[in-house]
Amino acid sequence: MMQDLLQKIESKNIKVGVIGMGYVGLPLAIEIAKSDIQVVGIDVAESKVDAINSGESYISDVPSEVLADQVRRGRFAAVLDFQVVRTLDAIIICVPTPL
Repeated sequence: MMQDLLQKIESKNIKVGVIGMGYVGLPLAIEIAKSDIQVVGIDVAESKVDAINSGESYISDVPSEVLADQVRRGRFAAVLDFQVVRTLDAIIICVPTPL
């Protein structure tokens, strides 16, 4: 199992999920996507998911042009439904510390 995961990472055939599309999660997801890895952003805020999928950034560190490019290339998409975690190879959780 570990060998399979390492092989997926090396071949960039891994699907990564980032839970929480805030000021940590969105920039992280974009950086992963920019390295040719497919990323799914998961958030409970419909407005964030809609903005991401429209290529519109609400985080100053992430230019809309960069976000839109990753969405257009199919490397990054956002969802509301946490059921997507079943299809992911790795999950990164970026939620506020008190949670």
